[in-house]
Amino acid sequence: IGSDVFYTYIVSNNCWETRIAQRTEEGYFEKAGQLQQALLSGEFPSNIREKFRSVLEYFGQSPIIVRSSSFLEDGFGNAFAGKYESVFCVNQGTLEERLKVFEDAVRRVYASIMDISALEYRKQRGLEHRDEQMAVLVQRVSGSHWGDYFFPAAAGVGYSYSAYKWSKDMDQSAGMLRLVAGLGTRAVDRTENDYPRLVNLDRPAVSMQTNVADKHRFSQKNMDVLDTKENRLLTKSTESLMEILPLWYKRAVMERDYEAEEALNRMGRWRQVWFVTCQKLLENREFTGLMQKLLKTLEQVYGNPVDIEYTVNIDEEGAFVVNLLQCRPLFTGSRGGKVEIPSPSQEKTFFHLKDSSVGNSLKKQIHVVIQIEPKLYYEYPYGKKHQVAEAVGRINRYYKGSGKNLLLMTPGRVGTSSPELGVPVTFADISAVCGICEVSDSRAGYMPELSYGSHMFQDMVEAEIFYSALWEDKRKLAYNPELFAEEENLFPQICPDMEELFPMFKVTEPENLYYWNDVMSGETLCQIAES
Repeated sequence: IGSDVFYTYIVSNNCWETRIAQRTEEGYFEKAGQLQQALLSGEFPSNIREKFRSVLEYFGQSPIIVRSSSFLEDGFGNAFAGKYESVFCVNQGTLEERLKVFEDAVRRVYASIMDISALEYRKQRGLEHRDEQMAVLVQRVSGSHWGDYFFPAAAGVGYSYSAYKWSKDMDQSAGMLRLVAGLGTRAVDRTENDYPRLVNLDRPAVSMQTNVADKHRFSQKNMDVLDTKENRLLTKSTESLMEILPLWYKRAVMERDYEAEEALNRMGRWRQVWFVTCQKLLENREFTGLMQKLLKTLEQVYGNPVDIEYTVNIDEEGAFVVNLLQCRPLFTGSRGGKVEIPSPSQEKTFFHLKDSSVGNSLKKQIHVVIQIEPKLYYEYPYGKKHQVAEAVGRINRYYKGSGKNLLLMTPGRVGTSSPELGVPVTFADISAVCGICEVSDSRAGYMPELSYGSHMFQDMVEAEIFYSALWEDKRKLAYNPELFAEEENLFPQICPDMEELFPMFKVTEPENLYYWNDVMSGETLCQIAES
């Protein structure tokens, strides 16, 4: 549905003047809400409604998805990932009922052009004065019927280049998949306490977990499905779907947890325990070879790394069909390329490291530094250490949405469940942070250890948080924790009721502090730049 329909809709609902006003400097944010409401509540002209009916007659009662396809989103240079709406229509009922739902879906996609996150994204990239036009793609949902539910056997996203190197001998250019059972929404959206399967295509069948208990713990617990009876998108626990899923499907995308079954047996409550790993699919070289070839072919044609969305449908014999749903350029910073790191300056360097960082080559300004004193954390009573994690969460919430880049300097292992090894934060406590540096301190027995494949690592990959470790060996070229001693400590303002922690925390907003990481040389520098 071309962008001409978007313009027709705006004009026929008397929104043109509001749109012009919104495109001015003062109206950019101010008028956005008004325009968004108008787009959500408008009416389509009768000739367009007739064409919509034809679209729905063409698809019959197959579930469909209404996806954004904007002018700027589909251009090179800006991913717009997750900024605009995609709306599932289960598409059941009479033609008029289906038309009403379909029109609402198109309205939602149109209105998402005025979402605050999309406006901020466009402004950050200097696109606020560009004319953003919204077209719409309508696709049949790829999948099969399973009782009252409709979903593909598996789905996910793929990258022709893996931004995070989680083991020394990993080939980042082999590509990476994030794979889930059911609709791919669980692979695209970041979900709390649920884990898609992360796959590096040079060694696709290798799991980052070494034992069954961890595999189960860090597996997908819920599936997104379309409910054809309720006519809506639902999230169902994998356990609740077990009865309707045939054995051949379970074997294709799940594994049994025999240890858990044995434990249940001892309690007299034996049952089969399945959990999603997509392992059989990943052991199928035909599938992983196809995905690698697909990603490489697209990368060559685009002349740039790409990311894709795809579904996988499987039959009883194990034969599979891959549907490619979307492809766009993937911008990975200076991936593999070089970032020019300035010469370290003794009086301006915060830390300088070698072979101690995970993430892309990048240069990033740091607006806020959060320092936790390792020795004071070590001496703090064990039963109260959770308060330190709580304080980190409060600082995180204080700065969330401010547009400021936060660097967290934390003793030992971030996100550990053992407070004696590090601060037991959850991902929600650090979601606004752009970088984490784990600080080793042998006096207190703290050792960094980013657990590759742990839930915290997966969360950091998804949120594109860079990671560094400050070891007490030759990898640490310089570290000056006192660099910001003269800066005002903002912690007492942010957490005024946590007086016990005032000596342990230092929150500062230094000027001109930058973080450089060069993947090629393995060098990382954080220092105050020349102004």
